[in-house]
Amino acid sequence: MKKLIILNLLLVSFFHLSAQDSCVIKVCPNDCLNCYAGMQNVETTGNNIKKTIVFPDMSSAEVKEYLNHVLNISDTSLYNIIVSDSIYNSMSSSLSSEVYVYDENKLEKHSLLKKFDGFEKKNGFEIKIPDTIAISTSGSIINAREFFLISDYTFGKFVFVDKNKDNNVSVLTGEELTTRENYIKITGDTSAYNLFLKYKNQLRRGNADRIRIDPARGSRNQPVSFLMAPDIKFINGTMGIGFKTGIIDFNTPEDYKIFQIDEKSHPSEYYVNPGAYTEYKGKYYLQMGKVDKNANDQNMIGEFVLSDGKYIFSKFLNYKLPTEYQPAIRYSNLGKVLTFVNPYAFLQYSLSYYDLDSDKTLKLPFDTVKLDFFFNSVNYSLTKLESNYVFVDAYVTGKTIRLLFMENNKYYLAEIDRKDGHLISKKEILKPDKKIKLGFYFYSGDKIFYLSTDNSICVEKIKYRQ
Repeated sequence: MKKLIILNLLLVSFFHLSAQDSCVIKVCPNDCLNCYAGMQNVETTGNNIKKTIVFPDMSSAEVKEYLNHVLNISDTSLYNIIVSDSIYNSMSSSLSSEVYVYDENKLEKHSLLKKFDGFEKKNGFEIKIPDTIAISTSGSIINAREFFLISDYTFGKFVFVDKNKDNNVSVLTGEELTTRENYIKITGDTSAYNLFLKYKNQLRRGNADRIRIDPARGSRNQPVSFLMAPDIKFINGTMGIGFKTGIIDFNTPEDYKIFQIDEKSHPSEYYVNPGAYTEYKGKYYLQMGKVDKNANDQNMIGEFVLSDGKYIFSKFLNYKLPTEYQPAIRYSNLGKVLTFVNPYAFLQYSLSYYDLDSDKTLKLPFDTVKLDFFFNSVNYSLTKLESNYVFVDAYVTGKTIRLLFMENNKYYLAEIDRKDGHLISKKEILKPDKKIKLGFYFYSGDKIFYLSTDNSICVEKIKYRQ
């Protein structure tokens, strides 16, 4: 994740990417000649794409030979050529030549050069997950750079679907993560792990005999989730069970890091509400909740720094519990789902959203949100919440926010001007082709993705109602 951030900064600095489509070809000198075959598709498609080629340090004569007799480029003047070890090394996620395609300064496509099939945008695609892998409806799906990540709370596992390697599917369970090393990383307490081992059989009755997985519901593109480690406490001789919160950050399904959240660093009247996380401009932001859920005055976002494997609280941002959720006592048990789409943070049932750059709370240009509970005095389980507005997802470009939301059970996409916040357009969109099990978020500016009930990850072009 950090490598991608560095790469994007370098691209903006050196390649001057604009809102139009751009691509960068990293040429690895150690490839066999067949590995450069995809350059023909770079040449013959995407005539309006701004193209840059990056070489490691080599002589101008070598560069010329590669361009003319290896890559077989017909007109080198159509390319921006950069020769730099530092830029080349920042891009080396693979030991082979690669192509990075950008749309509105965001990575749209990434593949090995030998497998590059051209710039034409496909209307969508579908990846079938084997039926032998069960996924519950309590999970959450994230569109990471090279894979889809499904965090499944009920079944206690992560499911990874690779975008580049024949759509390989792998699974990492909570049981596999429950090691001494991981447990101590989350809790910072060796004695807590010893107690956990001692009473593990008793904890099994409450499904607390392993590290739990708590989905990062509000982190659309960053492959991060929350882990909950059982924490045993004895009060007046009676055993109680709580959970310590940690964060797991995936580089690949096999390569991940686990971090502790330092509970002692933030005010005792607050807790970290596992679900929303983002890294932005070298700082980390987590959703916070007040222990007293009936209080109207509640901070919602905490800023953290990462030091020695711990997220340490720094300060609260100037974003309070919005009026739509007040009086707080009425909505104390309502899950307040926060979603970070940098540089903004959105709440599920609120028109108030927060700008990390300006440190200001802004308002969406829609009618007032109406939240209401309908109580069934005979069967409390039939009590339900109704709202005329539900935030789903956002996609941020240089000038606009594309907002996906529900209004009276219909899906809409709105375009909002980032400069003054005015509504540019609002269109109703059709429901997806298949029945949704998880997700329904932006894949790109004009595509959505979701997990269907038949265990397929579907990416589809957004279709508008005529």
